[in-house]
Amino acid sequence: MPEENKSILSDRQRKRTFLMLASSLAFATLLIFSVFDYQKGEINEIYLNFFMCLVIIVGNTCVLKFNLDRVAYCVGINLVNLTLIYDVSIGAGDGGGLFWLPVMPLFIFFFLEKPDAIISAVLFFCCSIVLLIYPSLFNTYPYELNTGIRYLISLFFVNIIAYGLESSRYRYSKLLVQSNNELKAHKEKLEAALSDVETLSGLLPICAKCKKVRDDGGYWNQIETYIEQHSKAEFSHGICPECTDSLYGDQNWYIKMKTKRSK
Repeated sequence: MPEENKSILSDRQRKRTFLMLASSLAFATLLIFSVFDYQKGEINEIYLNFFMCLVIIVGNTCVLKFNLDRVAYCVGINLVNLTLIYDVSIGAGDGGGLFWLPVMPLFIFFFLEKPDAIISAVLFFCCSIVLLIYPSLFNTYPYELNTGIRYLISLFFVNIIAYGLESSRYRYSKLLVQSNNELKAHKEKLEAALSDVETLSGLLPICAKCKKVRDDGGYWNQIETYIEQHSKAEFSHGICPECTDSLYGDQNWYIKMKTKRSK
């Protein structure tokens, strides 16, 4: 399997593992909040809590059973965003819903693809500005201006940190895949080179005069024959200058040719 595909599968598994953890914690937290809301008689907030539980269940089913990861994350995260925005607009939990705003950018940039995450984060931040700075526009819960500004600064800071962390992780993952691909290609080249090489090792009995080599069967072979039989090397014969002089040094034609070349 290509390294890039392995990286995609690893990233999917990473998100799914964290989804199970986050879903379990969120489900338990929402049930606890529902108990508090029931004691206070806040029925609307109980409905919102159960709606978010339903989103969690449906989202996990789409991811784990139908492999609709990107769609489930995109729809689920934005539904949670809308629910939180509504909580903040009605001042749920005596304004306590405000504390969950800075948490969402971490989930947005962790689960969503970069283009989807940027769009979702910008919309979420813009809605938060309207609710915290201009509550009179839609007659929403009136937060103090000082409180709204503080939360918006915190929300902006968390957005930048979440984006930076996921961007650096993505770049590191991409560099790691590229490095693995280069190492794999280098390994394949080395293996191909080694498969083309056969080495001779050990002591070779060789005649001191004629230079024949004795094989394991006790037969004497020409050295080039022995090497060709035990490796992929091939020989092409020629005559070195010293041997040429020894063979033809007394021949007139050779003497004339050599004299001509030396001029």
